[in-house]
Amino acid sequence: MSLAVFLAALAALGVFAAFAYGRVKRMAAAAEAIEARLEALAAAADELERKLASAEARAEEVERHARRLQGSLERLSVLTWALGDARKNVVRLREAYLSK
Repeated sequence: MSLAVFLAALAALGVFAAFAYGRVKRMAAAAEAIEARLEALAAAADELERKLASAEARAEEVERHARRLQGSLERLSVLTWALGDARKNVVRLREAYLSK
C-alpha cells in the first residue's frame, strides 16, 4: 500500500513538474517578448528625442526669422509713409507749378 501511495505521489509530482516547466517556459518567452518590445520602445524614444531636439532648433530659427521679418515690416511701414509723404509733396509742387 505504501508503494502505491509513493508511486501516486511520484506521478503527481511528475505531472506538477511538467506543468511548472511548461509554465516557466511560457513566462520566459513572454519575458523575452517584453524585453524586445522595451528595446523597440527605447529606440523609438531615442528617435523621438532626436526629432524633438531638431524641432526645437527649427523653432528657434523660425523665431529668429520672424523677428527679422518684423523688422523688415517696420522698415517697410516707414518707407511706405515716406513715399506717401514724398508723393504728396510732388503733387503739391506740381499743382503749384502748373497753376502759375
